[in-house]
Amino acid sequence: MTKVNKLLAVFIVIFGLLFIGCEEDPVGPDYGALQGFVYNSVTNVTIGNAIFYNFGDSLGFSNLDGEYLLNLEIGEYDITCNAGGYESIANNFLIEKDQTNNFDFYLTPLNTVIMGLITNANTGEAIVGAVINDGTSDVTTSGANGTYSFGIDEGTYTLTCTAEGSNMQEIVDVEVEWGDTVYVDFQLQPITVILIENNIEGNTTWTNNNIYLIDGEILIQSVLTIESGTLIKFKDGANWVVQGAAGGLIIAEGTALLPIIFTSWHDDANGGDTNGNGSATDPARGDWDDINIHGDNNSSIFDYCEFYYGGGYYDNYVLFLDPNTAVSITNCTIAHNQGEEGALNAYAAGSGTIIQNNIFYDNIWPLNINANFNLDDSNIFHDPDSRSDINDHNGILVGGDDFDGQITWSETEVPFVLKQGEYSIPAGNSLTCEAGVILKLDEWVDLWINGTIIVEGTLSDPVTFTSYKDDSVGGDTNNDDTITSPNPGDWDYLMIQGINNSSSFNYCEFYYGGGYSDGYTIYLDVDTSVNVTSCSFIYNTGSDEPVLDASLAGANTTIVGNVFYNNVKPLLINGSISLDSSNTFHNLENPSQSNIKNGIFVSSSFDIEGNISWEETEVPFVLSAELQIESSNSLTLADGVILKFDDGSIWYEGDNLINYDGSGVWFTSYKDDEHGGDTNGDAGNTVPADGDWNGIYNAGANPEYWEIWDNILYDEIHR
Repeated sequence: MTKVNKLLAVFIVIFGLLFIGCEEDPVGPDYGALQGFVYNSVTNVTIGNAIFYNFGDSLGFSNLDGEYLLNLEIGEYDITCNAGGYESIANNFLIEKDQTNNFDFYLTPLNTVIMGLITNANTGEAIVGAVINDGTSDVTTSGANGTYSFGIDEGTYTLTCTAEGSNMQEIVDVEVEWGDTVYVDFQLQPITVILIENNIEGNTTWTNNNIYLIDGEILIQSVLTIESGTLIKFKDGANWVVQGAAGGLIIAEGTALLPIIFTSWHDDANGGDTNGNGSATDPARGDWDDINIHGDNNSSIFDYCEFYYGGGYYDNYVLFLDPNTAVSITNCTIAHNQGEEGALNAYAAGSGTIIQNNIFYDNIWPLNINANFNLDDSNIFHDPDSRSDINDHNGILVGGDDFDGQITWSETEVPFVLKQGEYSIPAGNSLTCEAGVILKLDEWVDLWINGTIIVEGTLSDPVTFTSYKDDSVGGDTNNDDTITSPNPGDWDYLMIQGINNSSSFNYCEFYYGGGYSDGYTIYLDVDTSVNVTSCSFIYNTGSDEPVLDASLAGANTTIVGNVFYNNVKPLLINGSISLDSSNTFHNLENPSQSNIKNGIFVSSSFDIEGNISWEETEVPFVLSAELQIESSNSLTLADGVILKFDDGSIWYEGDNLINYDGSGVWFTSYKDDEHGGDTNGDAGNTVPADGDWNGIYNAGANPEYWEIWDNILYDEIHR
């Protein structure tokens, strides 16, 4: 560079500096700073997460090491420092432009303090960011030097310490008294990864200071005991087969604080980045396959276990219980799994199976059972931390099978879903459904009951039988949003059989049944003695045979206090059944909603047997054949009762048709809409006429004759 160029360059620099100096200062406030540490005044241990206020306005926090830095506009401040379990302290500060004030706050414990050091048990190195829990919540984390402290009320505590890559440590019965400082140190055992590629052929124990990484299909042919807090990760497509016949058994007993976790090796939230790819992959449903448990009476135990991201083999399940197994699954969490056949598939499991106090969420189907074991109301079908996080099909699949034993279902959060066609309760066996239980039935499903079914709802918590497509009860169980909607006849029926079968239905609701030949929803077979009380029958078919078909039922049948509406034909009885006026044949909230053929139909196969009374006045009794009231039997009609005839007649013996002339009693044609409404459901398209039915014949007179009472309408002309 020449001398001229050098002089020119210097001139440009000087000119630029002069120009910059002539500019105005930028608009904005002037700042200073306040910095220092926050200490425990008793122990001199730093306090993390202390908060700073100025007249109620938050200014910032101390970090995990107790250090703080507050950038403040110039001015005068009354700054208060506070931390949980400590007495607040305040001080006045003058903040000047571009000046940093150094000040340490010393907080006095309000009651007592727990403090200590957290280190690696093998190396003695300090562990940063370890979380301390006082038995109810996380209270503090360790700083850069591995120390921690927090204030707490006097009492006795169980403390736990967790840190990434280390095994949790629990220290019980830590006693603190008012004003004391208690020192509790934690030495955390680091977790190592052990690759499992070979079968388990001898009795083995897995400990919680390791992560066990499963590669491929592993046969478990001996007893595998898994300690609480152990983490087991599965590579893609990996699975277990527990061969009970060869001695295979799993004893996996965790605790609430130290669960045993079965998860994907892509799951970095549990045990860190085991697959070593940073954040390149996330865990997903079906990453690994399943755990299959085989062998009669295999009594494997899973208690306080967590199963995540499994079910990859044909999307079927994450945990499968083979025929006749007797596995105990309690206090477990089953989440984020595939499972078109249930994430927990106990379809074939034996009667000794126990499934209690588990949590299911974010699975396809959570649970599949058979009819051989009981299910109480202890399982949960949502994320406890997020009530809206449920399963895709939030219901319990019930495999088609015979009910074996005295079975009780009590689960009320989600429905029991019957999809397999015909189910049976053989003689000597029973099913009890407790209040609030929901049963959803798919197309062509029916239930044959030669044993006993006891369905005991309440007014506030009825038991519901409805369509699989019915989202109004138990939610969108078929998981199709609003693509499908329920209709009458979506499912078939309940068939009650067996002489003196004393099954009972109390406070039940029956929706959308009657799919078999447009027939009944409940059928009471020959000489059954079933109680149907306080039930609702709504949106059922019943066009061929009425919704509740008691045409063959025994004399001890009870039909009391039920509600029928939006069906075709509501009820069919025979001549051995008395009926009071407690049943209702319309919607109590909307009386315009009744049944298409709103009547009580009387079977043509039976005559009056016993001393029978009919008291229902809201709808007529409908007869279609000759009804005989022979000697020693009687039929008593309440005032207001109407009998309509679709052909047929009454044959009686002169004194055993009681109150035939009562107030409002009529004997008329099925087509007569003036008396008892449009019972034949044809909207007036037919009109009554003489000869629609035969009349009433007095066989007890001498000579016998046809009655010509004024309340007999449209019979054969006998006048």
